[in-house]
Amino acid sequence: MNPKTNYLQNEITNFLLENGAGQVGFCRLGDDEFGQNRFGLEYAISYTIPLSKAVIDEIDGEPTYTYFHHYRTVNTLIDNNSLKVGIKLQKLGYKYVSVPASQSTGGYQGLFSHKYAAVRAGLGYVGKSGLFISTENGPRVRLGTILTDCAEFTVNETIMESQCGECRACVRACPAMAIKGNIWKPGIPREDIVDARACSEHMKKTYQHIGRGVVCGICMRVCHK
Repeated sequence: MNPKTNYLQNEITNFLLENGAGQVGFCRLGDDEFGQNRFGLEYAISYTIPLSKAVIDEIDGEPTYTYFHHYRTVNTLIDNNSLKVGIKLQKLGYKYVSVPASQSTGGYQGLFSHKYAAVRAGLGYVGKSGLFISTENGPRVRLGTILTDCAEFTVNETIMESQCGECRACVRACPAMAIKGNIWKPGIPREDIVDARACSEHMKKTYQHIGRGVVCGICMRVCHK
C-alpha cells in the first residue's frame, strides 16, 4: 500500500466512524457466486451501524412502531454515508457502487449481499437466524457496503467461524418457523439457513399495520451474542 492509499483508507474509516459506524472493514470479494456482481468491482468497504439497544429491547412478540421508524432512519443514514464515500472514491479516479441499505430486486434478495462483504471484511459471521452477527454488537446492527475497484487497500483475509454453537433461541422464537437451526459456513446456500419466503410472507401478513415495508426483529431481540 502506498502512503496515498493508506491515507485514503484511514480517511474513509474515520469518516464512517464519526458518522455512526461501529466497525469498518475492507475486503477483496471472492470468485464464488455470492461475491460476484454485475459491476465487476472486486473490492468492498463494509461497515456496521449499531442499532438502539433500548428500541430493540422493546420488541416483545412483534415489532414496534418505534423499531419500524428506527430501522428506516438508520437505512437512510447508511445510504447517505455510502454515497459520500463513493463520491470521494470517484473524485480520486476510482469506480464505486453504494449498495442500497435495504432493497429487494426479486427473489427476496438485494442488489448485493451486505452480509457477504461484512463476513469477508472480518466484522463477524452469519448466525443460525441468517442475520449478520457482528463481533461488537451482535445482530443489533445494520450494514453498509461500498463496492469499488480500488485495489490498494489493506484487506482482511480471515473469515470468522460461526459462534452459535448449540444455541437455538432464534429458532424457537421465530413466529414464521423460517429458521432451520443449521450452523452457517462460508458458501452454504441461504435456503439451508432460513426460509426467506416464509419470513417475508409472515411479516407482510402479520405486521402490515405497523408500516409499509414491514420489519420483524424478533430473532434479533432474543439473540444474546
